[in-house]
Amino acid sequence: MRRASLMDIRAGRKVRVVAVIGDGPTRSRLCSLGLTPGTALEIYAECPRRGARRVRVRDSSLVLGESLACCVECECAGPEDLLEA
Repeated sequence: MRRASLMDIRAGRKVRVVAVIGDGPTRSRLCSLGLTPGTALEIYAECPRRGARRVRVRDSSLVLGESLACCVECECAGPEDLLEA
């Protein structure tokens, strides 16, 4: 398994949250949204020009801006899940 931030993963992929990084308020906000280590989520849309990701987590749909999406490290199956550099 590989680790990557939400910003590096293709739409349509299902991943598991490994870690939430950042300062205290950032981690607190992401955890309150349900993005905690061990949680499965699906990235269902990428908005590269706006730097946002739409994700499904638990029973909710969220849109995370680039700054928050970069703070969520996920475990993905392999290189086919990652965006091209």
